[in-house]
Amino acid sequence: MDAVILSVPRVAPVRPAAAPAIIKGIFNQHNKQSRILDLNLDFFTEFKDSVDDAIFTAIDDFLFIESKTLTESEDSALDSFCQKWIERIKELDPRLLFLSVFSWQAQKFTEYFLTRLRNGSTVEVIIGGQGLIKEENGSFSTKPTFAHYLKEKNLIDHWIRGEAETTIPEIIKGNYDVQGIDTDILAERSEVKEHPYMDFDDFDINKYQSGYEDGVLPMETSRGCLRKCVFCDIPNMQGGFRFKTGQQLADEMIHYYEKYNVRHYFFHDALCNGSPKDFRIFNQALVDYYEKHGLPDRYFRYSSHAIVYSEKHFKPKDFELMGRGGAETMVIGVESGSDRVREHMKKGFTGADLDYNMEQYSKWNIQVYFLVIVGFPTETEEDFQETLDMLTKYQRYVADGTVIGVNLGTTLTMEEGTEMYEKPETLNIIGVDGKRPKGTHWIARGNESLTYKERIMRRIKAQEHAVDLGYTFWKGDDQMKIMMDKYQRRLIGVIH
Repeated sequence: MDAVILSVPRVAPVRPAAAPAIIKGIFNQHNKQSRILDLNLDFFTEFKDSVDDAIFTAIDDFLFIESKTLTESEDSALDSFCQKWIERIKELDPRLLFLSVFSWQAQKFTEYFLTRLRNGSTVEVIIGGQGLIKEENGSFSTKPTFAHYLKEKNLIDHWIRGEAETTIPEIIKGNYDVQGIDTDILAERSEVKEHPYMDFDDFDINKYQSGYEDGVLPMETSRGCLRKCVFCDIPNMQGGFRFKTGQQLADEMIHYYEKYNVRHYFFHDALCNGSPKDFRIFNQALVDYYEKHGLPDRYFRYSSHAIVYSEKHFKPKDFELMGRGGAETMVIGVESGSDRVREHMKKGFTGADLDYNMEQYSKWNIQVYFLVIVGFPTETEEDFQETLDMLTKYQRYVADGTVIGVNLGTTLTMEEGTEMYEKPETLNIIGVDGKRPKGTHWIARGNESLTYKERIMRRIKAQEHAVDLGYTFWKGDDQMKIMMDKYQRRLIGVIH
């Protein structure tokens, strides 16, 4: 076996992870044998059902709450879970072992698992993913601190920083002297139009808790983003906007349908509609496929992040074609109800543009999921009230089924790689105790009442208001746990 690729906790078990399928597709392209082991799904299904509910909840909390520790019985249960998979890896006897550290929420498990793996295996371990940065909510840094930490502990042999498409082919050849492999700088960027298809053969697609009988598969339309929101690190992480043609994208979706009999997809990149022209071609190609094969409109369903356009750039006919092609849920970063704050964020749209988009989404039966940031540095009480008013205004779209939920996050965090981190003075932000502003540890000059405590209070108030209006939440309780844990650790001086 050339390689084993692990999908590890903690990722919501709603669909297979994309990164392992991408890596397997690259190995296929080079005629090499690989196998994906889906530890994440097993954790949330078989393992969860095999232990007491309280033990599972404690272990799950341990994986994403920094201060949480395990009791002896909880540690024993998690250790048994890991040992089962370590034995499976030994049976397959791979030359290489890849772990996709999807985010900081996978870091605790990764360290725990590799500590036990190293006791009885000499397999070459390589990690990658956004979780190479050892901090909450961060995915970009001048240094992949978590990777360095694991390397110093001799838990990994190599790390990949950035794109698999330009690094793994070199690893297959035995060449590790490449930008992005064991370096602090990111890998060379790839041409998205040349990516091989992902391989999901090793995933038990129907076992994922997607709500669809035939499951959901991830896809990507592009990398990078057209816009440069000041709080987002995608422009630094992924560079300029690169996208597949509309016909390529339709052909790929049809390929997965014909191979796996899956009709539901989630585009996991930053936006699906970055090129209105190609997005139009994509939807038309799907409609043409339906007509050719005697299938109804919306036979395939796809969901994605999307940006808000004005009517000048995205016509009502484009929304109609989206609806016919199968657009199901668009995740939209509305961020704030205040045009003033959105302008500071560089969102690139107004409340009037959002009103137009919401009207069209409702008309063509396309669902919307809101992303909102509470506590942006320039957010005043009046701006925050405008956000609450926006939620009230759009309650009618909750009632008609257009808005299916809202994610209020854990308040604004200053992440490395973002414009506001690199140039905090443009938003009049300073650090505390002479330190550089980072994470949630910052002060907005001229808006000093916006303390971390105040941000948390606004976040709680926003959730209470949205619940009263009938909005549903994704990970709302987890986010509350994270905020309160961070606040309590700050009070006792554990974090700054």
